[in-house]
Amino acid sequence: MLMRRRGMVLLGMACVPLHAAVSLWMPSVMGGVLDQLEPGSGPPSATATGSTAAAQAALADSCWLLLALAVAETVFRYVSRRWLIDVSRLVEQDLKNEALAHLQRLPITWFDRARTGDVVSRLTQDVELVRFVMGPLLLHGGSALCLLPAGAVLMARLDLGVTFACALAFGMLFIALRMLMPRLHKWSKRAQEAIGQLSQRAHEDFAGIRILQQFAAQDRELAAMATKNRRYLGCNLRLVRLRSMMHAITHSTTGAVLFAVLLVGGHQVIDGQLTIGALFQFTVYLGLMMFPLEILGWTLATMPRAIAAAKRVEELFAEKAEDSTGLDLPLRGHLLVRDLTFTYAGAAAPALRSVSFELEPGRKLGLVGPVGSGKTTLLALCLRFYEPPRGTIFLDGHDVLDLSPRAIRAVFAFAPQEPFLFSDTIAANVAFARAQAGPEDLDLAVEAAALDQDLPQLQLGLQTVVGERGVTLSGGQKQRVSLARALLGDRPALMLDDTLSAVDSHTERRIVSGLQRAREKRTMIVATHRLSAVTDADLVLVLDRGTVHERGSHRELVALGGDYAAAFRRQTEASALEGGTAP
Repeated sequence: MLMRRRGMVLLGMACVPLHAAVSLWMPSVMGGVLDQLEPGSGPPSATATGSTAAAQAALADSCWLLLALAVAETVFRYVSRRWLIDVSRLVEQDLKNEALAHLQRLPITWFDRARTGDVVSRLTQDVELVRFVMGPLLLHGGSALCLLPAGAVLMARLDLGVTFACALAFGMLFIALRMLMPRLHKWSKRAQEAIGQLSQRAHEDFAGIRILQQFAAQDRELAAMATKNRRYLGCNLRLVRLRSMMHAITHSTTGAVLFAVLLVGGHQVIDGQLTIGALFQFTVYLGLMMFPLEILGWTLATMPRAIAAAKRVEELFAEKAEDSTGLDLPLRGHLLVRDLTFTYAGAAAPALRSVSFELEPGRKLGLVGPVGSGKTTLLALCLRFYEPPRGTIFLDGHDVLDLSPRAIRAVFAFAPQEPFLFSDTIAANVAFARAQAGPEDLDLAVEAAALDQDLPQLQLGLQTVVGERGVTLSGGQKQRVSLARALLGDRPALMLDDTLSAVDSHTERRIVSGLQRAREKRTMIVATHRLSAVTDADLVLVLDRGTVHERGSHRELVALGGDYAAAFRRQTEASALEGGTAP
């Protein structure tokens, strides 16, 4: 991602050595001035007047030079910091955008086992840590690479003894850092894993707060959260201790180096082997070298945590995206399922066994059966949420494995068994299927889903903002919002997965009637427990433990007198007892 911003990186990095060169030039100028001002360094008294004027002119020249160098140093420092830190922010933006785009391309099977809190932690805290280190590492790491060798050469030219004393102190620092880095890496990784687990548990607790309160399980969950929090605290305390030790060693090195310079260099000044200006240059060079070194030490202390965070982000990108290749062409919705047998990964028994049927465009298919009979699995396979065996499912004569997922899903408007609503208005949730839908289309979809009967109870009607996942609506209302969204979708086929399970018999009849009107010439697949929704189906499949137990039209199945007929009779009697009419 840095390569995309290579212009900014090159500009910022080009200013780093220029800033270092100007910074290292300034101490030599100031040291020369101090040597000129040292008593006894001037010429004999006979020429005192002329020498004074010359010394003042030299001092003025040095001051103007220092001013120019200070301005140049400020400009180079600003440009390098501005561009390199900006690059780190832009890389963070790119990383988050690409991670989100990659997550949207991952197959449904990955989300079946993924933990939402952990994914959110990787997208926020882990990416932030990578950014937090990248900018300072480019800036201060580059500065240290320029200042340390150049400063060491300049110091060695002044005096080898003092330079050797400084090198010993720096050597002790690098040995200490080398010993601490592996432990920092280990505990940084543990801290990142702990915050991911804590975020996941907190996400689940808040999403299921009603269940916690209903079963009075707050204390139990608090204890579980406290356990995870203690683990996170323990990892971070170990990490803080190690980082504090590294900071202490880095800062103490400054004092040790300055002590060595003053001890060795001071004796040399006293003995006349070194000038005051040269000793001053030593101390300034050390200051210039120690600042980026301390910042680099802080960056290196954070580096293990950033590396652990980068690995966690990399794990997301390592997940193989859903295969988006294949034929991308307009489809009519002619569905053919031939001897389909499917087993979920890790399951002991197949979810579907030898299922076969054909559904021509404009026809309606009903899928009925008890919970766990395979209705939802069959719909998911037709949408290619899971990969069916080759040669088992065909759409318009093409094997679905030869079609792109986009082309397949463009055929079906889908209302899932567990409706998901965004934290937005009801109107926005319904219009999610077709953003350009007009008010009339929206009203027709709402009416067909029998959602209009609930609007007077809502203060703002369609503009009512629902809570997270639609929590402020009842189960039936959420189902009908999801159904209206599917009906509004401009697709050649409708796929409804048990969208009547949470509604009363009166609303059920309105929805069934609305579906018949809204269907027009669209193909429809309805998986349901309410048999009234499939009485007009061209074909009804009665599933039981993954196999087709009965098949035929509604009239044929009632005449057969099997499980379908018995279930239809029970539902008819229950509807009559509620005061309704027979479905």
